[in-house]
Amino acid sequence: MQIIVYDLETTLTHQRDKIPEIIEIGAAKVVTGKNGVEVDTFQRYTFPAIERRITERTRKFIGLDKENMPTFIPFRKAFDAFLDWIGTDEDYYLCSWGQDDKRLMIEHCARFGLDFNWLRNYNDIQPAISMLLADRKQMSLKDAIDAAGIVQEGRLHSALVDAIHTAHLLIKYNKTVHLSQNTPEQNYNLSSSLYVTCRSCKKLKYYTAFGRKSRRCQACLQHKKQLEQTAEATATKQS
Repeated sequence: MQIIVYDLETTLTHQRDKIPEIIEIGAAKVVTGKNGVEVDTFQRYTFPAIERRITERTRKFIGLDKENMPTFIPFRKAFDAFLDWIGTDEDYYLCSWGQDDKRLMIEHCARFGLDFNWLRNYNDIQPAISMLLADRKQMSLKDAIDAAGIVQEGRLHSALVDAIHTAHLLIKYNKTVHLSQNTPEQNYNLSSSLYVTCRSCKKLKYYTAFGRKSRRCQACLQHKKQLEQTAEATATKQS
């Protein structure tokens, strides 16, 4: 069964009211075995639908040349191309280094109303390889390839380059990493760090619906404020 190793790059933001948007999808198809090899690669750059621009900070972080920028296409178009490249009619394992990219793909599919059937047989290979190399569950990709003696090729923080290096790790340690089969329903879990349950209305909402350092959504906070203002106005009128 073929293995798809994928990686994402996003717009950089540390502001709670801004959503990180996928701007690059990179992936490698690999065959594991005694002489496991990469068989194909995929790369698309996607234009951020909300921010509508690539900031200088983001451009520098993922190593894009200002004078030779790639072609950016809508996320829907890039996602469709990704599924065509995977070949979703065939069985495959889907792997990544850490679960952040899975959560981001889930969030983007939910936002754009896209299908989730492709998200099957997903495996996070970071914990198993990190335990083997450093006796801990989380290593950076850079530390892992250095510890594994894999020569870095290209600039990290490119989704394609990161996917290829993750594939190299999987190929090298394929006897250590046990890949499991699972369903889209098991992977589609909106109770990720991107979604928070409001303490007031008890609804599961995307994190940008909440005030800074608040576990109550903006709608509930606004409603509470209106009730307080009404009560204050009534008390003033009665006095």
